[in-house]
This record gives sequence, structure tokens and C-alpha cells, in this order.
Amino acid sequence: MQIEDKSPKFELGKRMLENEQLTSLSELFDIVPYTPVAKALGVNNQRLRNKIDDPRSFRVSEVLDLAVLLDVDAIKLFALLQETIKKSVPAEE
Repeated sequence: MQIEDKSPKFELGKRMLENEQLTSLSELFDIVPYTPVAKALGVNNQRLRNKIDDPRSFRVSEVLDLAVLLDVDAIKLFALLQETIKKSVPAEE
């Protein structure tokens, strides 16, 4: 899976993810452009935005494909998803 004319933003997103400088999936997509990722994953922009808003809706295959697109370890991407999900779920008292 390749993206034609990868923006330098992909490299920045990769570095920030690898250096654990991101705390949520939305922070990653503040850097990485939606359209080429959505196209590569076979979804439209709105569907990708919905998945970013609710990371539990990502399929495992989509996360793995995104890791390939960004050229990052999938485990780091799954960890970022987990952190995003933890932040969205209210803490139990």
C-alpha cells in the first residue's frame, strides 16, 4: 500500500509517533492529511473522521494498513489508539 506524492507531513507524523510525542489519534491527524489516508484505506474523508473520533470503530486491518502507510511499528499505533480510547471513556468511580 503506497500513497503517491507523500507529503513531508507523513514523515513528521511518523517521527512524532515513534518519539511518543502524540497523546491522541486526532493529534496525529492534525499533522497527517486526511484525504490520502482515507483514499489508501478505501474510505471517504467523513468516514475516516468518524473513525478518528471513535477509534474503536477502526478495523485491525485498517490500523495495520495505516502503520504501513506511516512506516511505523503497528504496536506504537495501537498504543496511541488505546490512549485515545482511554481518554474518551469516563473514569469509573
